Amino acid sequence: MSQTEMLIIVSCAFFVAAFVKGLVGFGLPPVSIGLLTAFIGLPNAMALIIFPGIATNLWQGLSGNHFREIIRRFWPFFLMTVLFTFPGTLVLSRLNVNYVTALLGVLLLAFVAVTFLNPKFRVKPRSEPILNPVLGTISGLLSGMTGTFTVPGVIYFQSVGLPREQLVQLMGIMFTLSTVALALALGGNRLLTVELAVMSAIAVIPTFVGLAAGTWLRRRTSEQGFRVIFLMALGVLGVYILGRSLAVIL
Repeated sequence: MSQTEMLIIVSCAFFVAAFVKGLVGFGLPPVSIGLLTAFIGLPNAMALIIFPGIATNLWQGLSGNHFREIIRRFWPFFLMTVLFTFPGTLVLSRLNVNYVTALLGVLLLAFVAVTFLNPKFRVKPRSEPILNPVLGTISGLLSGMTGTFTVPGVIYFQSVGLPREQLVQLMGIMFTLSTVALALALGGNRLLTVELAVMSAIAVIPTFVGLAAGTWLRRRTSEQGFRVIFLMALGVLGVYILGRSLAVIL
């Protein structure tokens, strides 16, 4: 694949992923990594998420008035996520990439199922001291291996009963810290090259264009109808990635 072809694919993938995020409020990591994995493989896709991920989530994490409260309440989750991203990426660098890519397919399908079914369960505050480090560890390992931060982090935080404004800021903090940790882990395992870093930086441009377009359309159309179509498409992508990986493994 030529540099021009790769740049076109990367730009289109991040435009689509950011468009989805602007329209429904989530989806940048799973959509971009899912699409790019189908074309350039999982390790390269993970490296390319770095700059767009930080650029779209840093402001979200710093805006609002709940930063100290969020850090004080969930710092064990954040700490374990950051620490265990490194061994997760080490597994990615040592294991047959088809096994890890199959895991990505499973996580995409799990994300679709949980988002679509929207189960109503609530985590009690007294359980947080145990769940924070345990789920943070799992989140770090999975994000280090697959580059997606939605399972179990998003599911967990949606169940702790936070107000929407605080939840949005919490997601921004989690995604920013996870992306920074992923960048350091990929670099430490020689999976983040200068070429990929430059292309990731360039991808910020179509990311913000897609984000603006999605936000514009959200104010003029039905979000719920698009959400169903998006989840169905992401489910098909998850099945494709999982099926292709299993076909190679088996």
